[in-house]
Amino acid sequence: MDHNKTGRRLASGVRARAAALAALLGVVSFATGARAQSEDGFDKEPDDALAADKQASDEQAQGDKTPGEKDEKVAPAPEEAADNAPLEREGKTYRFLGARFRNVIVPKFMINFFADGGSTVNVFTAGPEFVTRRDGLEIDLAISYADYSMDPFLFKGKQDDNFAWEMVSSDLKLLYLTADILFVEIPLDKEKGRFSVQFGAGVGLGVVFGNLYRAQAYPNDPSNLSPDDVGAWSKCSGPSGGFCDASNNHFGDYDEPSWVNGGSKPNVFPWISFPQVSFRYKPIKQLQTRLDTGFSITGFYFGLSAGYGL
Repeated sequence: MDHNKTGRRLASGVRARAAALAALLGVVSFATGARAQSEDGFDKEPDDALAADKQASDEQAQGDKTPGEKDEKVAPAPEEAADNAPLEREGKTYRFLGARFRNVIVPKFMINFFADGGSTVNVFTAGPEFVTRRDGLEIDLAISYADYSMDPFLFKGKQDDNFAWEMVSSDLKLLYLTADILFVEIPLDKEKGRFSVQFGAGVGLGVVFGNLYRAQAYPNDPSNLSPDDVGAWSKCSGPSGGFCDASNNHFGDYDEPSWVNGGSKPNVFPWISFPQVSFRYKPIKQLQTRLDTGFSITGFYFGLSAGYGL
């Protein structure tokens, strides 16, 4: 019986130790799980968890930027239209390279200031042009080819009698080197700088080449001496008296010599114009156009020029 009691005490002690060991393992496991949950945020308050999530989201969106970069705003790119604005700044030089075309009108009444006869002539000129501008002062340098070809017309000196009429024609050409100086400019839209009116003058020199033909002429009908009807006249083929006298050798297709050869055909001819009035239109920074009109020693002129900014 004592043996049985001893066995029961041993069994009870084993069970007690096993129970104590199980309880200890349970406590350790609970504590370990509690720490893991605390570290993962499961035991945090709801507001703290939401704040942490928002901070993590903001940091992810911010990337690697420093705090100072978070509030930095990117400046908007300048508008392309501003680069093409036609308004010119004070103190800055603007240059353009382009071309010009002009029609010089030599009116008959101007010829009649110095001689009788003649006819109105249109002289077309064209060529390259270089423009430089600064603070409203514009200088236009040009090389122009001018065609002074003329159909036959009657011509004589103011003091000569009717027997001195000659039939004149030409295929003369000139190469002009000119400079127009537009020293007054009146803006028509100061804010945008597109339209303006300019005033100035021009000077230059032309080299003459080609032929000037002149010959004594007689009327087909002696009762019709109208110098405006060139078809009613004929060239003298040689001296025969009357209208075809021996005062000179201007007969047939006589070609007038140049100054250097003792004749009256000029080798050079000046270009002087005053005033010149121009209407300038500059739609964009890189382009300007100009309508020109004025008065020169050979007559009135009007024309157009256009240049691209350099």
